[in-house]
Amino acid sequence: MLADPHEKEHEGSSDDAKLLILARERYNVKLDPISVQHRTGSDHSFTKLLAFNQTKYDRVLSIDSDSTLLQHMDELFSLPPTTVAMPRAYWLHPDKHILSSQVILIQPSQVEFTRIISKINNAGRNDYDMELVNDLYQDSAMVLPHRPYDLLTGEFSKDNHQWYLGSDEEAWDPVAVYNEAKLLHFSDWPLPKPWLDAPENLVREREPKCVALVDGLGSCAARDIWRGIYEEFRERRKRVCDTSPPETLENGRRRRRSWRKREY
Repeated sequence: MLADPHEKEHEGSSDDAKLLILARERYNVKLDPISVQHRTGSDHSFTKLLAFNQTKYDRVLSIDSDSTLLQHMDELFSLPPTTVAMPRAYWLHPDKHILSSQVILIQPSQVEFTRIISKINNAGRNDYDMELVNDLYQDSAMVLPHRPYDLLTGEFSKDNHQWYLGSDEEAWDPVAVYNEAKLLHFSDWPLPKPWLDAPENLVREREPKCVALVDGLGSCAARDIWRGIYEEFRERRKRVCDTSPPETLENGRRRRRSWRKREY
């Protein structure tokens, strides 16, 4: 399901309309008309919380649009009943137990939606969706493990991975981490999101560095995986958003790079 603020655009001939029609007709995406939720001084991040009002579904899995799915997460729908389930924002101080709103398993209800709307209406200038859900659910949400459900791309560039690994004993293995991850969130500030062009010098500055190993050899695994994540996203975006007839997509499929179960 795609929350669609362009209620009537998918009936026209604009680029947005063509893409919405493509999503609906070729990929069986259900377009759900919504009104963008924002307040003065804030972004549009509250809009995702409209998922709490999808009461025609028993459960909804909300995923941020600046994420990429590496493996299915169907098993989450079989979790015991709970109002909301979220991972912790592991990149923030663990002692603060802050919830991440990048992926939210929701049990929609009118009661919870009323609470959400009340919070949105009273949100401050510096309040975003993450502050709101933590205010409501920090002490009551079912906590999903961030491994494998919430990995930042920026993790591959860090020098210390203790907060992600959850241990100061486990060795960092970028290949193993990538292979276990189910959801990747693009977060490499100041690098823009992958659908925007970035200066090559900024990419070089932000990408993971090659490291020296004990045996004297070097490893560029983290860098290669990180580059591959961005390349695969751009290739997939080009392929999926191609509005030409379906048969022309085969060449794109053959060119696609696979980063699943990569070995070094």
